[in-house]
Amino acid sequence: MQYNRSLSGSLAIALAALSLAACSSGGMNQPDLAPAAPVATAPAAPPAPLPVGPMTAADITRVLAERKFTFATPGRKGTVTYFRDGTFEYDEAGKGMGTGIWQAADGKLCEARNPTSFLPKGTPSTCNPITSDGTRLTSGTLQLIPL
Repeated sequence: MQYNRSLSGSLAIALAALSLAACSSGGMNQPDLAPAAPVATAPAAPPAPLPVGPMTAADITRVLAERKFTFATPGRKGTVTYFRDGTFEYDEAGKGMGTGIWQAADGKLCEARNPTSFLPKGTPSTCNPITSDGTRLTSGTLQLIPL
């Protein structure tokens, strides 16, 4: 009698497995589903406009943080991105990538570049007055144009 219970239990499990297999997608035609409509996203807010004239430390931080610029100084040009945590990354044309730190002070931008293969000693922190004409920032000989 125990053999029959075991056989009938096994038979019930096998039938259940076959039922589940019949319900799976292997062999059953699935209805064609229309692709999901793309989710509309709000356009990114335009970057804050550049102020005109001398700037406070808060103005400088607001204008630079999380923003990318082209830069140019005598003999150097490229792109630079300033981050809110006080770091920046740059890509200098013909030389390569580098990083550094920046800090805003009332009316001044302070920057130091970390050592790279093309700037083995890096640079010490220097602070230069920073102003804006509404389209570009000028700090010493550095010109920054927002991208």
